[in-house]
Amino acid sequence: MPFIATNLTVLSAANGFTLWHYRTTDLRAETEAPGYFTLAAERARVGDIILVQANDGTTMLSLRYGNLTGAPVVLDALGAPPTIQRSANLAFSLGLTANPEARAITFDAFPEAIEPGASIPVAVTILGNISNITFQLRNMAGTVLATLSATVANRRASVLFPAQVPGGGYHIRAYNTADVSHAIISVPFAIGAPPRLLTEDSGILLLEQGGQLLLF
Repeated sequence: MPFIATNLTVLSAANGFTLWHYRTTDLRAETEAPGYFTLAAERARVGDIILVQANDGTTMLSLRYGNLTGAPVVLDALGAPPTIQRSANLAFSLGLTANPEARAITFDAFPEAIEPGASIPVAVTILGNISNITFQLRNMAGTVLATLSATVANRRASVLFPAQVPGGGYHIRAYNTADVSHAIISVPFAIGAPPRLLTEDSGILLLEQGGQLLLF
């Protein structure tokens, strides 16, 4: 097969020198024959080098006067073209170490009912590295009625919320001030008069203090 001009491309050029690349299905011997690159005379110059990727190997040919090529330098007689590795897979690893730490907030028991007008005592026991606790008093709808904070001392923290109107469904949310995701919610409690004990004596109902209960 004769020389194909479109298969001749520039790899690099500088200071009047050009390194060419030529790919062909011809044999190496054919590309090394005198006059094979005659049609490249308008583009190539004496002293240029052509990297020829032929059917049976890869060679380097220098151009001489009269478009003759010099003695070939055989790069690969098996036909595989030379390659330049431009990227690589780099191994990367990242190691993390952690020390587990147990943390907990536990409420003290709440009274079944709190008398109207009485303050609401709240106390918690702490496990782990927690330095401050924030308490929120909420009603049945979850509305925050009051917020107080307390410093942890001897694994304990406590506050005293002001009196609230009688009703049920009150609850306390306590959380680590430094980590709001670490929180606990108390059981609901009520604010109202506690139940009174009635006794009976000879068919007469008596109040807890001993007075008679009159029914109308």
